[in-house]
Amino acid sequence: MTQKLIAELKRNSDKAQKQFYYKYADMMFLLIYRYVNNEQDAGSIINQGFYKIFIKINDFSYINEQALIGWMKKIMINEALSFLRKKIHYVDINENYSNSSFAQNIAENNLALEEYYNLITGLPPDLRTVFNMYAIDGYTHKEISEKMGIKESSSRVYLLRARKVLQEKLLNHGK
Repeated sequence: MTQKLIAELKRNSDKAQKQFYYKYADMMFLLIYRYVNNEQDAGSIINQGFYKIFIKINDFSYINEQALIGWMKKIMINEALSFLRKKIHYVDINENYSNSSFAQNIAENNLALEEYYNLITGLPPDLRTVFNMYAIDGYTHKEISEKMGIKESSSRVYLLRARKVLQEKLLNHGK
C-alpha cells in the first residue's frame, strides 16, 4: 500500500499527496510539537515539511515504511530547527556540569508517559531542542552542533542543563 502511494506521489498525484498527508500528519505533528511547543507554529512547520517531502520524493528510494518515516522525520526536524534558529539565540557555553543520575530518577519515578512529555515540553526552548535532538531523536553532539551552529561542548552543556531541570522537576513532582 505505502509503496504504491509513493509511486503515485512521484507522479505528482494530488489525491496521493492528500492521502499521504492525512496518513502521516498526526505523527509528524507530535514530533514537531515536541520541538516548538506551539500548535500554530507546529502546523506551519508541518505544511512546509510536507511541501519539502513532496518536492524531494523523487530522490527517495522506498525500502520499507520505517525507512520512509525516518526520512520524513529528518526533513521535519530540519524544518523545525530552521524555524527555531530564527527564534532562539544559541550561545556557546563552557561550563562544567557533572553527569546527573537523571536516568535513575526516571526509572524510580512512576510517572505516566504523558507526564514525561509535559515535563519535556515545559523546558525552555533552547534546552528542549537539544534534549529532543539528543535523547529522543538520536542525534550526536556533533550533529547538533552542526545543525544549531554551536560547539559540541555547548551541546553537551545544553543537554546537561536540560537533564538537571528535568531532574529537579521530577524530584519536586511528588511534593
